[in-house]
Amino acid sequence: MLRHARKLGIEVGIFCALHTYGGQLNQHPHIHVSITRGGLDVKHGAWRVLFFKKKQQVETIWRDAIIRLLRASQDRVNPGKLPNLGHICDEKQWKRYLQAQYQRHWKVHFAKRPAGLGAAIPRPLSETPASGGVATPSLPRWLCSTQYYDHNTQKHKRQKLSEEEMLWLWRYVSHIPARHFKMVRYSGFLANRKRGSLLPKVYEALEMTPRKKPGKPGLAVLMKAFLGTAPYQCILCKG
Repeated sequence: MLRHARKLGIEVGIFCALHTYGGQLNQHPHIHVSITRGGLDVKHGAWRVLFFKKKQQVETIWRDAIIRLLRASQDRVNPGKLPNLGHICDEKQWKRYLQAQYQRHWKVHFAKRPAGLGAAIPRPLSETPASGGVATPSLPRWLCSTQYYDHNTQKHKRQKLSEEEMLWLWRYVSHIPARHFKMVRYSGFLANRKRGSLLPKVYEALEMTPRKKPGKPGLAVLMKAFLGTAPYQCILCKG
């Protein structure tokens, strides 16, 4: 979509979000992609609308792009070590598996026009075919209890947690990304290197007023909020 828009001389805004969890914090890796239904004509500084008439066409473009990417990235994906894909041990089986994905339905949702915004946003949502569910491990019994020293009673104590509590904690921690790994990425006029120069032009083309960033609170405001006392107020006369 980004390549197609640039051929028309239009710079669209795209952001992608990687989610690794489902509704119950289970392993459910999937990607959310949002793109503006229009873009900035960089040459003339005007906003041009892009129409996606048929969802099936967008679905086909999105699915083909992801499958081509996976086909060219077998060494990085290493499908044989993924859950439910242990039978894939060579390039031929990997290509056969990806070829079968063309028969799957990939959901594409077009959001309604938001109030006060210049363009509606189609949101192609898809689960990558190589993102099978990860089975929940059975937790060993020794993980459900911990021993600690109570300084009040000066005795060693043991605290037990239920298996459900430990399972919830394990699921929560398993979704913490690696350090410096970006779960959200921006492209087009939302990219970091273009945002400063193109976003003002987008606001101008859409006749929108950009939101002002709220000022950072000072030390006195923070102390008033967290401690309940004003640092510059007299504790005797309250003056």
